[in-house]
Amino acid sequence: MMLEYLKYGAIMLALIIVQKTLIWLIAVTSYEITPDLVIIGLVYFAVKKGKITGSIGGFASGLIVDIFSFSFIGLMALSKAVSGFAAGFFNNQQKIERYLNTYQFILIVTFCSLINNIIYFTMYFQGTNLVFADVLLRYIVPTTVYTALFSTIPVIFARRRRFTR
Repeated sequence: MMLEYLKYGAIMLALIIVQKTLIWLIAVTSYEITPDLVIIGLVYFAVKKGKITGSIGGFASGLIVDIFSFSFIGLMALSKAVSGFAAGFFNNQQKIERYLNTYQFILIVTFCSLINNIIYFTMYFQGTNLVFADVLLRYIVPTTVYTALFSTIPVIFARRRRFTR
C-alpha cells in the first residue's frame, strides 16, 4: 500500500515538474492560459483513493506548485486541497473503472478544475481592477476548458489499453 502511494507521489511530482517547466510551450491567448496537468493527476488519484487522500494529495501538490511559482504561498494548496476533496466524492468501489476510463472522467476533471480555478483566480485577483466577470471570462473558463481538453488523453489511453487486452 505504501508503495502505491509512493508511485502516485512520483507521478504527481513528475506532473508538477512538467507543469512548471514545459507547459508554457502550449500556452494560448495573450493571458498565457495553460492546462493544469496537476489537477488531472489529482482527480485520478482522488477518485481511486477517496476524499481525505485526495485533499492531502491536493494540499501537498498545491504547496509544491506554490513553492516553485514564487507566488502566494498556500493559495494553490488551498484550491487543490478543495478540488481533491471534491474529486474524492466520486470514489465508489463499484464505479471507479467507469469513472476513470470513460467520458465521466472528463466531466469530473472539468468540475474539479472549475472549483480549483474559481478559488485560485478569485483570491489571486482580489484587490485588482478586474471584476469577477472579467476573471471568469479571461482566466477561469479558458483554463477549465483547456484542462478538460487535456483530460481526454488519459481516457483515450485507458480505452486503447482496454481494447488491446
